[in-house]
Amino acid sequence: MSFFRNKKEPNELLKEATAKKKAGNLEGAIDVLKMAYKAIEKQGGGYTVEVFLRLPMYLQAAGRSDEAWNELARLLKSGYSGQLKSADVLPMEHALIYDKIRLFLQREGKHDQAVGFGICAYLAWPIGLCRQNRTSELKQWRKRNAADDTILELLKKAEKEHLLPQLRDLVNSRIGQLPNIDLEAVKEEVDSIVENAR
Repeated sequence: MSFFRNKKEPNELLKEATAKKKAGNLEGAIDVLKMAYKAIEKQGGGYTVEVFLRLPMYLQAAGRSDEAWNELARLLKSGYSGQLKSADVLPMEHALIYDKIRLFLQREGKHDQAVGFGICAYLAWPIGLCRQNRTSELKQWRKRNAADDTILELLKKAEKEHLLPQLRDLVNSRIGQLPNIDLEAVKEEVDSIVENAR
């Protein structure tokens, strides 16, 4: 049986993993997803980051939070099989990974920690837009209060809505530095603001 499974195309395996998850068989879904990734690697890639973000979410849902966290960290640091390491596209993929980290942390009840990753997700996308010279799309990020809804949603979950003006100023300041935003430094700064808030 496993011999035939390994001969399946990645798309078939991805559909099978989805079906198993919907049926409540998370462990089976995780196993099939890992097989799909091996098949993708043999094929040479051709899939987006969203496909690889499924595993950490499945792992978390299965109560395997440490493995899920490690998988998210690995995706952010090392990428995935067949990833195009284009400086124009990578920030947008990082935005999607940061957003899944934000979701992961919120599901774990770690709302303070989620704020920094949510803001990194917000800021990573326009870095890619800037590098791709998509100036018309960048306009929405350059508006003074453009980030308010995103920031406020993060702060509500952390019960620290009063930090909106401070974090808005930080985000606006960094948007002014596009495309040269140091996201790690932003996260450290946001973490410090959130952790030290009364």
